[in-house]
Amino acid sequence: MHDLHIHLGGAVPSSVLWEILCDNGLRTEYVDFNTFHESLTARADSVKSLDDFLGRYFQVTEQIQSSPSAASVSAYQVVAKAFRRAQVRALELRFNPQKRRRHGLHTMDAIILAVMQGLERATLHYGVETGIILSLGRDLPLEANWQIIEAAIKWRSRGSLNGANGVVGIDMAGPESRSLELSKPWMSEVAAMMEKARDAGLKITYHVGESEGTGPDGMRRVIESIRPDRIGHGIEMRRAEGKKREALIKLLHEGNICLELCPTVNLVTRDRKSVV
Repeated sequence: MHDLHIHLGGAVPSSVLWEILCDNGLRTEYVDFNTFHESLTARADSVKSLDDFLGRYFQVTEQIQSSPSAASVSAYQVVAKAFRRAQVRALELRFNPQKRRRHGLHTMDAIILAVMQGLERATLHYGVETGIILSLGRDLPLEANWQIIEAAIKWRSRGSLNGANGVVGIDMAGPESRSLELSKPWMSEVAAMMEKARDAGLKITYHVGESEGTGPDGMRRVIESIRPDRIGHGIEMRRAEGKKREALIKLLHEGNICLELCPTVNLVTRDRKSVV
């Protein structure tokens, strides 16, 4: 089995994150492991929205993973868990390196290299082929996202072990509530970023249509402006009606665009009734 949609911030066991937190002497509100584990257990009856989920859970894990040693251990453990639990033979791990710099204390190069090293160790131990997808952030300044593009090009497809690759793609992720995909100036800048990455040989995936914040109109604009290889989630397509839905399906088909469906996450990040 191949897993093409794994976030570093959401796939590391809480026990590993707890050990990283304690080993690095990080000060947090959590007094013991049980409290920490419970806080990172996302449940649909307590999560209000996608934005709430990202702020409540991913922000914590990103802070804990904000050092080269923590990033390397986290990457290794993601692959080890995927192989042991589901015999995954290949996976693409995505993360935002800007959000793991601990307010500039670490460089993006150090974080990316550390993740690569963790993946290479995991490949050596478990034989799993890996690749890195660097995520841009809707909640980051455009300049910070341009820096991620430059880093992705610098580290593309680099790896010393057979089956362990460097950066293979670019992603866009983050809160959808600001509906940035409906802003022409913002989309124009992001399209330029993605085109530069594509010209360097990187593939493109894009989180959109995961909530009403972008919806089917946001999906259409991403397809037309970005021409991604894959779309993360895209379940809001179901809200399009009649000819609009037919046109959206046609765009997906003509562009040979794969939807990365993650039903269990969608159940957690929104009203259950909205994903039936």
